[in-house]
Amino acid sequence: MTRRRVWAVVVAAFVAGGALAFAVVSVQDDGTPPVTAGPAHPSASRVPETRTELIEAWVTELRRTGRELPDDWETLTTGEIRARYLHQRLVNAPSADELDPGINGFADE
Repeated sequence: MTRRRVWAVVVAAFVAGGALAFAVVSVQDDGTPPVTAGPAHPSASRVPETRTELIEAWVTELRRTGRELPDDWETLTTGEIRARYLHQRLVNAPSADELDPGINGFADE
């Protein structure tokens, strides 16, 4: 055999081996479920990011209880405003009895 034929056989074997490996890998199932992207966080539970958005949300939560911003609120850092907003949101959260008045009782038999 000439060198040209030897190289042709080597290249053909290499291409055939690559095609066979690709076919085996693409058909093989590893048993794991396909990866899916979950939904984005619901907009109702999103915590505002900017200082302006945090102040607006905090004012809204305070007004639900009939309160206003404290006098020194301008000196608070964004992190402190976020903490106070989240605390007020937690305080304003409905209790289980408000959501379902009979939740703690047993059904009459």
